[in-house]
Amino acid sequence: MAFSRFLTILILSFVHRNITQKYFDPKRHVIYYSDYNVLMRKCQPQLFTLLKDRSRRMPCNIVRTPIKHYRTCAVVGNGGILLDSRCGAEIDAHEFVIRSNLPPVSPYRTDVGNRTDLTTVNEKVLSQVNRDLLSKNATVKKAMLDRLGETPGMVLSYTLYFIRSKAAKKMKSIDKVIQKNKLTAVVAFPYKSFLRSKGVYQELVGEEWNFASTGLNTFALASTFCDKISMYGFYPMSTYQNKAVPYHYYDSRIPSARHEFDNEFKLLRNFHAQGIIRHVIGKCNID
Repeated sequence: MAFSRFLTILILSFVHRNITQKYFDPKRHVIYYSDYNVLMRKCQPQLFTLLKDRSRRMPCNIVRTPIKHYRTCAVVGNGGILLDSRCGAEIDAHEFVIRSNLPPVSPYRTDVGNRTDLTTVNEKVLSQVNRDLLSKNATVKKAMLDRLGETPGMVLSYTLYFIRSKAAKKMKSIDKVIQKNKLTAVVAFPYKSFLRSKGVYQELVGEEWNFASTGLNTFALASTFCDKISMYGFYPMSTYQNKAVPYHYYDSRIPSARHEFDNEFKLLRNFHAQGIIRHVIGKCNID
C-alpha cells in the first residue's frame, strides 16, 4: 500500500511538472539582469530566439539564470496565517526559500523565517524598491538596503512585462545601487510577463484565471526546479480556529478583488491531498 501511494504521488508530480514546464522556465523567466543587453543585441526578445536563426526556432540560450535545481523548496506566501505559527525554523531549513514581493522578514523571523533566496516582485514593489534606494531619507534607504542584504545572493526577480519598459529602467537603477553598496543581491527579469503564462491553469484546473496571484505563479515556476515543495502563508479566509486572520502578516491591507484566492486555495489543498506539495496551515511542529 505504501509503495502504491508513493508511485501515485510520483506519477501525479510528473504530470503536474510536465504541465508547468510548458509555461514556466527559470532559464526564460529569471534571467540575470546583467545579460539584458546580450538578449537585446543577439536575440529576438519577444520570441526568445537567436537573431541569426532565420527559422526562429533556436532558443536564446546565450543568456543565463541564477536558478539551479533544488531538492527542497519553501514557497512562502504573505498571509496573516503565518502569525504565531512558529514556522520560521522549518522554513529556513529548506534548501531554497522563495517569497513574493519582498516582504519584511526579520521582525517576524520566528514565524516566517529569515532567509529569502528568491523573491518575485510586481510593478508596485519594484517601484517601491527603486524609490527607497534613491530616497534622500537615510533611514528609508538603509532599511531597503538591509532588506536586500538579509540573505547573501538573494535573487530579486521581476514578474511582469519588462523588455524596453519603465521596469527595465528601474531595474537598472536598482542594480547600480546594489553594486555601489557592494551587496550580493542579484537582479533578474523575465523575457515575458508571468501573466502571459496563465494558460497553465486551464490545463491544471480546467478553467482560465485572468489574474492568478504573484504567489501562485511563483509556485508554478518553483515546481519546474524544485523536487519537493512546502507552502506556507497561503490561506484566504479571514478566520482560522475562531481567530481573525489578516490578509498580510505585516500590514493591514485588504485582499485584492482581482485574484481567485478561494479557487487558488482549493487547488493547493487538492495538490496537498494528492501528495504533490505539502501545504502548511496553522502552527508548525516544535521540537
